[in-house]
Formats: sequence, C-alpha cells, structure tokens
Amino acid sequence: MTPATRSFFEAVLSIFAIVNPIGTLPVFAGMTEGMSPPLRRRVFRLAGLVAFCIIAIMAVTGRFIIDQVFHITLDEFALGGGLLLIVVGIYQMIVGLARHTGPPLDADQGARLAVTPLASPLLVGPGTIVTVMLIVSRHGPLYGLSASVVAFVFVMLVLHFSHHILKLMGRVGSIAVGRVMQIFIISIGVHFVVMALKRIFPLLAP
Repeated sequence: MTPATRSFFEAVLSIFAIVNPIGTLPVFAGMTEGMSPPLRRRVFRLAGLVAFCIIAIMAVTGRFIIDQVFHITLDEFALGGGLLLIVVGIYQMIVGLARHTGPPLDADQGARLAVTPLASPLLVGPGTIVTVMLIVSRHGPLYGLSASVVAFVFVMLVLHFSHHILKLMGRVGSIAVGRVMQIFIISIGVHFVVMALKRIFPLLAP
C-alpha cells in the first residue's frame, strides 16, 4: 500500500469511525420503535443522505471558514478539534441510549426525526465536522469530499441493512462495536492534539 493510499484509507476510516453508524443503530432503532419496517428504512436512508450533505458542505467550505471567517491557523484548529474529538469520544462512551416511548410515528414525523436528531447530531455532530475540516485543512476540499463520499458509501450500506445487522449482532453486540469505535475516535483526537502541539511548540518534537 502506497503512502498516498494509506493516508486516504486513514481519512475514510476516521470519518466512518466518528460517524459510527453501527454503534448508533440501537439509538436509531429505539427512536423509531413502532414504525413499519419500510418506513424505518426510508427514515434511515434519509438520515444518511442529510448527514452526507452536511459533511459535503463542510468539506467544500471548511477551509474558507477557517481562513476567512474565524481567522485561525490550521494548527490552532487541529489542537481545538483534537481536544473536541477526545471529549466527544469520552462523552459518547458514557451517555445513555435514547429511546422513543411515545405513540408510533407517521411519515412526516419520521422525516423530521431523520433530519434531527438522527442525521444531526447523532450521525454528524461536532466531532464529525471537526474531523472532515481537519482532513480538508491537510489535503484540500476535493480530498476531503472524496474521503467523505467513500466513507458514506459504507455508512449508507450499514443503514440500508440495519435490520439484518441488528438482528445478527443483537442490541448488546452493536453497542459493544460502538464502544470500540469510540476508542478509535479518542485515539484520533489524541493524534491531532500531539501533531498540533509539535508544530506549535517545535521543541516538543523528538
């Protein structure tokens, strides 16, 4: 595997890990409890599409936002973003799973549910946006957009086959996978922090 291929693979894995569709499936299932299977699948697909649109917009406009709107350096953004990833990862490891306890949802309610909270902040939260913007700051908008497209192909596959995945893994199994993914998220955040500190404080570099 060439360095360029490995770097792209790591970017895709970073986005997939922070989106964490497998670990989020129990939350989705709980919040859409009572829906018919076809409606649930439509809601899941819509949530994935909305989440991708959010990420695509950030991939294209993220560099402009960093440079022209907030006027911060890439190292400063990487440090803040890395710390945020660590906090998000730790929070998601200890937070409870949401569950819908009201009456069954209809199509209109399902569409609103797909946009929020399923698409955002469950699939695309601050950690996801930070991850994509950090990738864009390092490699450019096209690279970040391409990595997002590949990552969301797998995200959409997970959402499309969510019923089978939940049935195969069970609620406990999917939660366990989600917790493992949170470890990767925290590790990615630590990596961003260390790299940023080495650039801000060159004496820290070996």
